[in-house]
Amino acid sequence: MALRTQPFERIILLGGSSEIGLAIVGCTSAPHATICLVGRPGPRQAAAAEHLRSRGHTVTEAAYDTAMTFTQTQDVLMVAKDLLGGPTTRIDAIIMAIGTMGDPLTPEATLGTNLVGPALLILSSQRVLGSQGSGSLIVLSSAAAVRPRESILFYAMAKQGIDTLARTTTESMKSQGVRTLIVRPGFVSTTMTAHLRPPPFSSTPSATARHVARALKGRKGVIWVPGILRWVILTLRFLPRSLLPGSLR
Repeated sequence: MALRTQPFERIILLGGSSEIGLAIVGCTSAPHATICLVGRPGPRQAAAAEHLRSRGHTVTEAAYDTAMTFTQTQDVLMVAKDLLGGPTTRIDAIIMAIGTMGDPLTPEATLGTNLVGPALLILSSQRVLGSQGSGSLIVLSSAAAVRPRESILFYAMAKQGIDTLARTTTESMKSQGVRTLIVRPGFVSTTMTAHLRPPPFSSTPSATARHVARALKGRKGVIWVPGILRWVILTLRFLPRSLLPGSLR
């Protein structure tokens, strides 16, 4: 079955309050799209839902917690699908945008939120899209997945895991009619990173979303945001860490 390209009419956003995820929805959705926000219920997700409704979209919410089991995760995806129109509804895109920088003192929480939960969501999303034989799976990875730093080690380890999962299964999902797009942004200025000073080659949610929208029109399976970051990271990987400033080690 041919892959449906944007604009998407039926979208599941995993990480319903994610600023980057919401920006991607804004750049790839059709007018009056039907969207399900999957995430932790609360003021931020409720505000995101109201913002999308103000733009003319039909929006529902499904509760999710990163401590859920694989079976529970699959159930949440089926609830989201039902909210989009029922069990036979075809989903155009699932955006996996769950993540947090975490705390170095609580590696178990950082790995659970950024690796275990998202990995189970990716597997569940692949089942849903594969069963219908179509759809796009957009996975927010990170430049840190390719070039980790000690200061964000557990976050980087987690992103390496979901990046590897999505990249390794891209071809098998393609054979089922599912497009996978892995997004590797560098530093993105969001509420989550507001306390940090933006480094060179930083981006914004809207700029990241525009890169995603353009990539979906082509055949790329992996994109870097901004594009030059790919070559910067490649260079850094071959330089001894002892020669780098502390912030890049």
